[in-house]
Amino acid sequence: MSAGEVEPFEPGAVVHFDPEACGPCKLRPSCTQAASGKGRSVTMGDDERLRQRLRSRLQSRAGRAQLRERVGVEHRLAHLANRQGPKARYRGTRRNLFDLRRLSVVQNLEVAARYQLAA
Repeated sequence: MSAGEVEPFEPGAVVHFDPEACGPCKLRPSCTQAASGKGRSVTMGDDERLRQRLRSRLQSRAGRAQLRERVGVEHRLAHLANRQGPKARYRGTRRNLFDLRRLSVVQNLEVAARYQLAA
């Protein structure tokens, strides 16, 4: 047999391919790492349609512009998370908000200092 096996599926379910169809296939090494005598299993998430729409949006000019905007914001948030760590330092929203603002000021001052040194 060869590639081209098709199985019906529902999003969120696991699809199992017949081991007898997968065994003699020449494309098996690039398709699955399952042990000999076992077929390939494919899981499709519940949100696969949404993921496909988002992937296609990234191919458009507007989608790439939005991604460039997001990357800058996420980069800054990653710097703050790196400073603070995975957990909040204090109990209570007010104290943690103050801590976040303090971290943001320190981060912004460091960026400003780097710009000043570069000039």
